[in-house]
Amino acid sequence: VGMAGYFAGVVQAPMTAFVIILEMTGNHEGVMPIMAASMLGYLTSRLFSREPLYHGLSRVFIAQSIRARRAAQATET
Repeated sequence: VGMAGYFAGVVQAPMTAFVIILEMTGNHEGVMPIMAASMLGYLTSRLFSREPLYHGLSRVFIAQSIRARRAAQATET
């Protein structure tokens, strides 16, 4: 249950966390607690940061790749 709450908070995707943890554990008796922990982790995470972790990380990666492409194009011409 804690793993579901933590994962949902980090990725800010409660349904994804719920399904992944449910499939990993195979514990179908714990559906409601896992779902509740996922929502609680998600809501708590949204209080601290409006942007999901992967969006923030991808923004840095994309910016670096754009700069590298522009630098490569500048040296070609």
